Amino acid sequence: MASKKKTSPFSEKELIAGKKRAFKVVSFLAFISFFCMAAGVYTRFFKSPEIKTVYYLTKPEIRQTSLVNPQPPEEKQSPEEMAATSQENLQLIQELEKEHTDIEQTAEALREIIQSSPETAGLIEKSVLPETPELQKLQQEKDMEEQKKLEEIEKLHQLRMERENEKSAAPDMNEEKASAERQETAVVEKSGIKPDENIPSSENGQKIIPVNLKEPTPPDPMIGARSDLPHPDLIQTNLMGSLPDFSLIKKAASQTVIPLHIIDPLPELQETSRYGKLPVEKTGKTPFSAYGKSLETPPATPYIAILFSGLGKRDNATRSAITSLPDVVSLSFSPYTEKLKTYITDARKTGHETLLDLPMQQGMFPETDPGPLGLVSGLPEQENRKRLHKVLGQDVAYIGLTAASNENFSYSGSQMKPFFDEIEQRGLIYIDGTDNPRMPLFKDALRPDIHIANEFHRAAIRVRLEKARQIALEKGFAFVRIETVPISLLTTIEWMKSLEPTEKNPVPEVTFVPLSYYVAQRKKNEQ
Repeated sequence: MASKKKTSPFSEKELIAGKKRAFKVVSFLAFISFFCMAAGVYTRFFKSPEIKTVYYLTKPEIRQTSLVNPQPPEEKQSPEEMAATSQENLQLIQELEKEHTDIEQTAEALREIIQSSPETAGLIEKSVLPETPELQKLQQEKDMEEQKKLEEIEKLHQLRMERENEKSAAPDMNEEKASAERQETAVVEKSGIKPDENIPSSENGQKIIPVNLKEPTPPDPMIGARSDLPHPDLIQTNLMGSLPDFSLIKKAASQTVIPLHIIDPLPELQETSRYGKLPVEKTGKTPFSAYGKSLETPPATPYIAILFSGLGKRDNATRSAITSLPDVVSLSFSPYTEKLKTYITDARKTGHETLLDLPMQQGMFPETDPGPLGLVSGLPEQENRKRLHKVLGQDVAYIGLTAASNENFSYSGSQMKPFFDEIEQRGLIYIDGTDNPRMPLFKDALRPDIHIANEFHRAAIRVRLEKARQIALEKGFAFVRIETVPISLLTTIEWMKSLEPTEKNPVPEVTFVPLSYYVAQRKKNEQ
């Protein structure tokens, strides 16, 4: 018996048969769906109950009153009531007419009394009758006086024009004589003396003005400002006049500057890591104590420590700060600058203590991005620690880290605590990024009493510096942190010079000290 030949399910014949079966199934399902839809439509429109509208020809009285005629029906008065109402209206009209007559009689009586009095009669005539000859005469005299004043003003104007023409015709006239004539004219005009009046003159022809008419000579505005006068605080009339004098801060380093004892970092205070040479504390010696500036004579007066941060971003301002600021001012540099090694070496050679800025999150990330070295909320602790090590491993001598201005990364204590502990264990100090006492602060962190981070104009900076001086006089010490811009450099230099000892005041009110001295004294006072 011959076996039945088997065909492959993927053959052309089987594929065509499968398509036919699928078409039949889909057609059947479509027919069933169409049938169900038609049945639903028929039931919805043809088998639903009819909508009937019923009109009620008679309704209850309350509905007729509220819908058809919402206003209550007008009540008709009886003839007796109408007659009574008319009588009341007539009486009211009579009373009003009587009161009107009484008022007219009273007004007429008052008018007769006023006219009979001689004093009041004159007032009535003046107010009603036209002006009298006396009043007309007074008005004419007033007009003549005004005309005379106008003529005098015109004469003075002509005299001034003549003198200006004479000056233009004789340009070689002595300036002092011209200034005296201008002053004389101003005094004469102010005193009310007419130009055509006779004024006594001296032998050389100069007019002599009475002593009671002389006024002190005002200062000449064309004379240049003296160096001992304070700089103006307001914006001047032109842009160039309002800019600070950069020549005051572009000076070469003084030859008397004493460099710090250690310029480059000590190898024994470093450890090698994959991110650079990190500072460490060994045998009781810390980078803070090794790289700080020693103070030979302790201050005998209240003292102030000043720190300029944000250096390295602008080469002009950075060079000016290094060469122009007193050596007791500490400087903090950005780790992003390409010339970090050169800047810190030059700063320490001019006697400045040095620190490093620590980039940190400010505001919401990524709107404010602190860069690839910045500590950012939301990143893993390992990533933030790697960034911290890259900042620490810059292979320069520094005594601590300066937090970014107005940062908010440290507001979460648990987030910042491990990094702060590592900074402290490595023998460095940590400077806070705000002077707001309500913000959170770690125990050993340093918060400035005054932080100048905005409003960079001379008047605002001076006010903040004077507040620091008041704090120092009250507490005995103060700490000021200033963001580096040219106007803050210039204003601080001027302010520090104003507090230097003089012959009259050999002992100044306050003394400026390095930041390391301020930190050491604070720790000593806490112990």
